[in-house]
Amino acid sequence: MGMFMAFPALSVEKPDPTLTLKIGDPRLKDKTVEVAPRVLYSAASGGAISFDRMIAELKGIRIIYVGETHDSLPMHDVEFKVLEALYAQDRDLGVGLEMLPVACQKTLNRWSLGLLTKEEFIREVGWYVHWNFNFGFYEKIFDFAREHRLPVYALNVPREVITKIRMRGWDALTAEEKAYFPGVPDLTNQDHRALIRAVFETADLPPQMKGAGLDMVFDGLYRAQSAWDAVMAANTLRGAEMEGRRMVVFAGSGHLLYNLGINRRAFERSRLAFRTVIPVSVPKDMKTITAVRSLGDYIWGMEEEANPAYPSVGLIFKKFEAL
Repeated sequence: MGMFMAFPALSVEKPDPTLTLKIGDPRLKDKTVEVAPRVLYSAASGGAISFDRMIAELKGIRIIYVGETHDSLPMHDVEFKVLEALYAQDRDLGVGLEMLPVACQKTLNRWSLGLLTKEEFIREVGWYVHWNFNFGFYEKIFDFAREHRLPVYALNVPREVITKIRMRGWDALTAEEKAYFPGVPDLTNQDHRALIRAVFETADLPPQMKGAGLDMVFDGLYRAQSAWDAVMAANTLRGAEMEGRRMVVFAGSGHLLYNLGINRRAFERSRLAFRTVIPVSVPKDMKTITAVRSLGDYIWGMEEEANPAYPSVGLIFKKFEAL
């Protein structure tokens, strides 16, 4: 889910066009799979696969990405199940999270070492300053990391930096702000651009974002999305390369679809093997939903939720300097 645009929840009243784009892996982009609830699929074969078989296939893979819709508790349960299974397979594991900026890393380290209560952690990390989804969605993941002393890596940057890129471009950043990034974000991948354009065009846009200025608005959003994916890829590699850990990364599916976002950029920088798990919610009035097999390496059919477990009031707190 984006900071500036709502990525599709992969759960809609009608088929989601972003699930059937002919982009991504050229071997799979013209092939589809009918995704049913409570069924896990291998994109490579196009057939159903057991969870245990998927985990066995992930042995030796250095970075595993799991997509989410931020307010879907069943998708967070998928993340937790993958985390548990990967830890049982390999205890030298690190957890990467989109939800927090790198300035929170020291607090995350103290959490993983068991030095903070939950209340202290939520306050000190500024959870509801940086993220506007209930901590309860992520609680089991954080508890597991603390119980097993797993390092948790903040992947994000301050939202005001991404906003500046969106509004004014890379050259508007200060040297300090540019230092968050691995370099000028690349904007040339046409498949990725097509994906973000499709997301953009299916979003419920306000009137001021329509009409003659649509392309200009999209260009700013695409700059921001590309910078955002690039910095989260670089921060994923802090754990994978600098500390030699196997990484499991949890991020909004919009950052991972078709292996074109964080996952692609991390691979281009490191050549470390990766796989992506994409949960897809199937509308209640449909038995299956069609998805292109290049959507992710594994596609997990989910039952559509009636209501979020923790409804969001749509607020996020901001920090202000005292006068």
